[in-house]
Amino acid sequence: MKLDLWKNKVKAHPTQNDPHQLGYLLKDRTMGQPIRFGRLSMIPLFGAAIPAGNYAAPQTSLTLAKVTDYGKMVLVNKSKLPAILPLHIGYFQQGAQNHAMCTSYILKGEEQKEFKDACCIQEAQGGYIKEQDDRFIVLPHPLRNAALHLIGKEEYGKLWKHISKFNTQLNLKERGHLDELKQAYQPELLQTSYHLEPQVGQTGAIFLCENEVLGIELAPDAAFYAELHMPLVIYGYAPLRLMLDIADTPKTKGQQLDIHNLKDLNDLHARYQTVKNDRMNTAKNTRAELEKMSLDIQPIQEEGNHRLVGVKAGDFAGQAVYLKSEPAYVSMFNTQAWTIEV
Repeated sequence: MKLDLWKNKVKAHPTQNDPHQLGYLLKDRTMGQPIRFGRLSMIPLFGAAIPAGNYAAPQTSLTLAKVTDYGKMVLVNKSKLPAILPLHIGYFQQGAQNHAMCTSYILKGEEQKEFKDACCIQEAQGGYIKEQDDRFIVLPHPLRNAALHLIGKEEYGKLWKHISKFNTQLNLKERGHLDELKQAYQPELLQTSYHLEPQVGQTGAIFLCENEVLGIELAPDAAFYAELHMPLVIYGYAPLRLMLDIADTPKTKGQQLDIHNLKDLNDLHARYQTVKNDRMNTAKNTRAELEKMSLDIQPIQEEGNHRLVGVKAGDFAGQAVYLKSEPAYVSMFNTQAWTIEV
């Protein structure tokens, strides 16, 4: 099978035709060459089951208009296209309370909506904003399972105890301030994003830590994913690298390039190609195991042809958006690996 650097087109597995298996969510997504940085790995994905341009890109279209009260956020879709709120989107604000969402949502074109079950992610900061527009974050992986269980609960401090425990695992102050992460580790977080850069045309990714799948993140198209990738990597997954280093957890190794007794450049190229092939085969096997999982779907919201659902498969949970019957957006995470206890 011919492999190129970015895209590996493979014959669709039968699970991709069954809406009740996780493989259906990955239909029409091709894999790229896996990328590894220390404990973290990313399998880039390309393509989608729907045409590009059906949904507005999140950074461009979404605005946090105001926080009307603690735990209550007003979000605006500035685009005429429908906008998907990425699951567990949050905002860091200057001089006001930081907040995050527990759920995803589909906003109609130019719609404004108040969400009353958001989480305050800053335990002691006075005031709340009006007419603010900041770039968003995504809640760190260890907090996402707790946030998913808090959907619908109108209590602004409901995530503080989980953030406090998360902070202690990063040698930070034991309090419900998520922005402690950014203040203490911004260089390390950015370094992770530089090593796990998005590829041209990328529409999603499978993220792994210590060779264990932690998340499946799929966007409707490349423009959407280009704006989602950095918040996902910096805030969603990079903290795990720091957390496990601090805990001195033993490191696993990926496929290594053997440079001993090299004969010439041709020998080096052949060895490098072997390592690339091995990494791709490992990625294919990882994906195949995911695709076989039975998928449980629970309806949440319906807006015309757009459906938001809750999804579960094995140890994975999250939410997805379908355009008619085709998967457009998916955010699923491993609820058992390195998560704060619910």
